[in-house]
Amino acid sequence: MGPVLADKLRLGRRPGRQPGFANRQPPALTLITLAGRCNCYNRASLSGSSDPISAMRITCIIHSLAGGGAERVMAALASALTERLHQVTLITLDDGRQDRHSVNALVRRVTLDLMRPSRGRWSAVTANARRIARLRRAVAQSRPEAVLSFCDRTNVLTLLALAGTSVPVIVSERSNPDAQQMPWPWSVLRPRLYRRAAAVVVLTSAAAEIVAPWTAKPPIVIPSALSVPASVITVPASVITGPETRAASVAGDAPVLAEHGERRVIGIGRLEREKGFERLLEAFATVAERHPNWKLTIHGEGSCRAELERQRAQLGLSDRIDLPGWTRPIWPALAASELFVLPSRYEGFPSALLEAMSAGRACIAFDCPHGPAEAIRDGVDGLLVPADDTPALAAAMDRCMGDPELRLALGSRAAEVGERFSWSTMVDAYERLLLSQG
Repeated sequence: MGPVLADKLRLGRRPGRQPGFANRQPPALTLITLAGRCNCYNRASLSGSSDPISAMRITCIIHSLAGGGAERVMAALASALTERLHQVTLITLDDGRQDRHSVNALVRRVTLDLMRPSRGRWSAVTANARRIARLRRAVAQSRPEAVLSFCDRTNVLTLLALAGTSVPVIVSERSNPDAQQMPWPWSVLRPRLYRRAAAVVVLTSAAAEIVAPWTAKPPIVIPSALSVPASVITVPASVITGPETRAASVAGDAPVLAEHGERRVIGIGRLEREKGFERLLEAFATVAERHPNWKLTIHGEGSCRAELERQRAQLGLSDRIDLPGWTRPIWPALAASELFVLPSRYEGFPSALLEAMSAGRACIAFDCPHGPAEAIRDGVDGLLVPADDTPALAAAMDRCMGDPELRLALGSRAAEVGERFSWSTMVDAYERLLLSQG
């Protein structure tokens, strides 16, 4: 059962629908007619069509907004749907105190404070029963016409919570479902419950092939995307040597390459085993002596911090490897770097890689499942290294660190990734899918 590409979904237009607004503040833009408020809006400038599109009540669900790529996409997607005049409720299972991503003020935010760790199996059973009951009540109060859930365990909880209701539930897998193993009973429940979903979204065609046996309908491929601020610098700081060179760079002429000064390798992501940062430290240590003016900074946080700090000390590189934690916004850190490295064991679709490429950085990535090979055109706008081959990663880093012209060539083409994975394309795909459920 092959995947259904998102751009082939039919747009569900319902100009005659009049959804209720009892539980929602008025949207930012209200269209007024002689008959009163109009629940349809014209989006010709976005879609090329003059047909009105009905506003919808949409409830989005995710465990939290405290993490990395999936949380960033959910926060921004909920905000974008609100800006398109949909009434959006965003439910998180946590208490919201550790949020790293903000949402539009018109998104109705609901925090359930149900993420406390369990003490034993029976405690876990009762905690999940409580999550299911609370989630069901919260969704009912939002009166949705469609529900969108992100991430595997949250997807399972959402489908359990809404069992027996008529609300269409769309679930989105945000990682590699083959590599991101779930313990029992989640591993048993996921394939059974996904058959009840109105639609299952995955990030890549490879993920769709894995998920297809679990679904009643072919999975829908909607790749991740990014929204790049207009102020992002696409030429590394060390390339620009003076005002004249900066002006030439802005004008599109070839910038002058700086020969001296500190250079920086950057990594971004959760400090967890699947991200493979201990391999990046090992590779950097292999080439550090050959490139004494280079440092490594890894932006992120997680359970492997202490292990990485010990490794850094054992390598004798405490003065050249920085672990500053999460950094937001990440764009200034990217602008100050020369080379981005993705050492992951597996990915869903690497948002950090897209961010680095869009900022015009030279990028190196393990060719792990899934995502890097779909973003990087090897040798054109980045370098792909055989998965799990740390010596090959070190060799690729050595090559880029020693060749500023190569870094500039790769980075100048990398910025094209924003055209291939544009934010508006992803939001359009999710909006079409949600509207098709009516």
